[in-house]
Parts: sequence; C-alpha cells; structure tokens
Amino acid sequence: MVEENKDSPQAAIAWMVLAGLCFSATGVFVKLSGGHVIVWTVIFGRSIVIAVMTYVLSKIQNRSLSFKEPKWLISRCITGFSAMACYFYAIPLIPLTTAVVLQWTSPLFVALFSGYLIKEKVSPFLFGCIGIAFTGTVLIISPSFEAVEINALYALASGILSALAYLSIRELRSTASSESVVFWFAIFCVIVSLPLSARELTTLTSYEVQLLVGVGITAGIGQIGMTRAFHAAKAAYIGAFSYSTVVVSWIYGLFIFDEVLSSWDMLGTLLIVGSGIILATTSPKTSKIQGP
Repeated sequence: MVEENKDSPQAAIAWMVLAGLCFSATGVFVKLSGGHVIVWTVIFGRSIVIAVMTYVLSKIQNRSLSFKEPKWLISRCITGFSAMACYFYAIPLIPLTTAVVLQWTSPLFVALFSGYLIKEKVSPFLFGCIGIAFTGTVLIISPSFEAVEINALYALASGILSALAYLSIRELRSTASSESVVFWFAIFCVIVSLPLSARELTTLTSYEVQLLVGVGITAGIGQIGMTRAFHAAKAAYIGAFSYSTVVVSWIYGLFIFDEVLSSWDMLGTLLIVGSGIILATTSPKTSKIQGP
C-alpha cells in the first residue's frame, strides 16, 4: 500500500520539522562516536537499527515493503549511501553546525535539480536564492579565498548527493510506501558497510554500541519523517523547511561541544538559511502534484 498521490503542505512541513529535530540528534551521536569507531561501522549500526525499526512498524501498520520502480530505488540507495559516508566523515572534524548547514544545502540543490531531472516547475527567483547560498558556502569553506577547508567539502558533497537522493524519493512517491523506501535503503547500507566494518564490530564497547543505537533510532525517525514529507508536497517547496536542523544543531554544538562559530561561519550560515527561508516563502502551494 502506498500513500495517495496528493499534496498536503501542512503535513509535509510537520514531517520535515520532525525529521530536522531527529537528524540534529543524529549528528550529536555521530560526533560523539568520532575517534571511537570508523564511518562504516556507524553506517552499519545506523542501518541495522533502522531496518529493524521500519520492518516492525510496517507490520504494525500493515504497510507493504514492496516497490515497483527499482531504478529510482537504486538511485536513492547509491546517492544516499554516498551522501551519508561524506557527512559522517565530516561531522567529527568540523563544528557540528558547519557540517549540518553545508549538508543541508541539499534543499537548494533539490529545488535547482528538480526542474531538470523530475520536471517540476520552479520559479526563476530560485537562482537568486542559489546565488545567496553559494556566497554563504564560500564564506564557510574558504573565507580568505586562499585556503580551502577540505573537511568542509565533504559536508558540501553530502548536500549535493542528498539532493539527488531526495529527488529519487520524490519519484518513488506513487509506487512505494515511505516505509519501503527507508527499509530497502537501510538494507542496502547494511550489505555495503558490513564487509568494511566487520573487523571492528567484534571489538565494540557498550558505550560505542549505545552511540550506534542512538544514531539508528534518531536517524530512523528522521528518515521516515523526511520521506513522508517529500511524498506529501513538491520537492522544491518542502525541502527548505529542513533548516530547522541547523538551529537545533547550533544549540547542541554550543552546549554539548562548546563550539563557537567564527564570524565568517555565522555569516555564511545566515546566508544559506536565509536563502532557504526565501525559497520556502516564495514557492507556490499546490493541492495536486504533477505526474512524473
């Protein structure tokens, strides 16, 4: 059983805000795991927890885990896995807010790509938003215009790859339930990450296991919320509401990790988030989506 092919902007916003809150908590757990476990182990732990959670929820809610568009599901899996690897690698190495805000350039790339890849109508005003966000990105990655923060580039790459994953989710909205998309993505990640993490999995401490479970639970709820959000409204419209993650991550970074952003990082963050808010408030609200 799949969701009805009908837009519901209010529900989509609620799901995306929930996803943002959960993804912020995921970032905290990933940062705490830095120096303890490798990226592939974090991905494996996250994915195995999500696979179990989603399977149980699908049975309780009597939702099908079947799908009919394997090419879009494969696209979602490959781009999503690559994005997650880049993001999890970057989080322990740069301030949490910086990693999050660069990764969440994805809504702007969603809006940019959606007009070309899945033929959704986007406003020409979008390109102004992209220009503002690009300026903010440059201020974060290379404020002096001389040296480039390499670790920050991993977070930005994650944003671009995530945008492609979200567009694949959008194309799956009428042929697979959100639980199905989340479940099979988790299974894909388990299969790919297991050979890379097998040796370390046998030496994990109880603390490290708790961190991995925390990553899995928060990311699982976030994944379901995000997938339901993109099922419920146009990709260009709903993506910008994911910026709730940035605010919560800034609070976590300040009070948990004592992270204080530089003036350039703060200005860049404001430009990126501001462009997302502009995009959200100028995107049209529609009650019916166009067919793929």
